[in-house]
Amino acid sequence: MPEFIQPAFDFIEPLDPRRPKYPERVFTCIGAGTAAADVARCREGIKRDNAILAKGIPPERFHISLCGIGDYVRIPSRVPFAAMRAGERIMLSPFEVVLYRAVTFPGFRDDRPTVLLAESRELRELGDLLFGHLRREGLRAGELREPHMTLFYSARSIRPVDIDPIRFRVDRFYLIHSERGLTRYNVLGCWLLNGSGVATPGPLAFGSMAA
Repeated sequence: MPEFIQPAFDFIEPLDPRRPKYPERVFTCIGAGTAAADVARCREGIKRDNAILAKGIPPERFHISLCGIGDYVRIPSRVPFAAMRAGERIMLSPFEVVLYRAVTFPGFRDDRPTVLLAESRELRELGDLLFGHLRREGLRAGELREPHMTLFYSARSIRPVDIDPIRFRVDRFYLIHSERGLTRYNVLGCWLLNGSGVATPGPLAFGSMAA
């Protein structure tokens, strides 16, 4: 397991005395699964075609955010507890996601994200379901608006371009605690999609999602 990925709830008593430079973030997401290598190759082609030298997101951390839950100086214990309850209520079967177009989103002058846009009816349904359950648990969750997978951040923008579609199967989703500024994700929860209406916890490993 990559060193920046910690077991669930380690943030309560962190072993690392350093603190993140920015507020810590909690969100839900899906990962790229076995498509991570294809996404990485696509990213390198985009960087080469646009003469961009940005380092980029490590492939094991490629993901599509579903619902933002909040930024916190210190995460209250009620937040992951409520988010876990929301995750347990999801009733969906595995589905396919397609990455189809590369664009640069607006951002800070030196920190613009270049992303791959994603499409899937079931992906949006998962985001909508999570949003509703998170809100019912009292969390101020943000909605899934423009599904995308971030490739890198750069001062330079690219011209929007269609890519050879990258397809991958989603069979689980994650609850993540991001220690922003320390480049580390803590996996707080993982649920397998089985369509039975019974939440099945999956392995707590963000970088090794089967597709």
